[in-house]
Amino acid sequence: MTLLFIRHSLAMEREEWTGHDFERPLTEKGIKRAKKFFKHIKKIYPEIDYIITSKAKRAKETAQILKHFYPDVTYEETSLLYPGADMVDLKQVINNKTGVVAIVGHEPDLSNFVKELMYAPNLKLKLRKPSLIEMEDGVLKALFQYRHFKDEHA
Repeated sequence: MTLLFIRHSLAMEREEWTGHDFERPLTEKGIKRAKKFFKHIKKIYPEIDYIITSKAKRAKETAQILKHFYPDVTYEETSLLYPGADMVDLKQVINNKTGVVAIVGHEPDLSNFVKELMYAPNLKLKLRKPSLIEMEDGVLKALFQYRHFKDEHA
């Protein structure tokens, strides 16, 4: 199984949002960034078998933009990936999955998953909004951040 850990795109700041944190939406800039980012990601990963996302609004909105590029993908939303998710939650989410599995979630959860899967607890890692890490068999194979594509014409 190939895991693609995807951090959600730019959301409203906590200080600006008066509702529950799980309901914070993407900003217009975040939506534009996600569309441009995933346009490039689609070229790198032509097939994704699953998109599994946190039920937090900012992650769901990011995942739905990703799904636009992969219309035939199996799509799931789960509260197991809410902020604060741990390896027990991740293992439950990916149980019985095969192929390319995209996990859309939050920091520091995604970085912690990568560190644990690599057996590298001292690894310094923080995913920007949006970004993607590819892992397979405990090996970090790729890291893409929005800034890698931002100067290109989309």
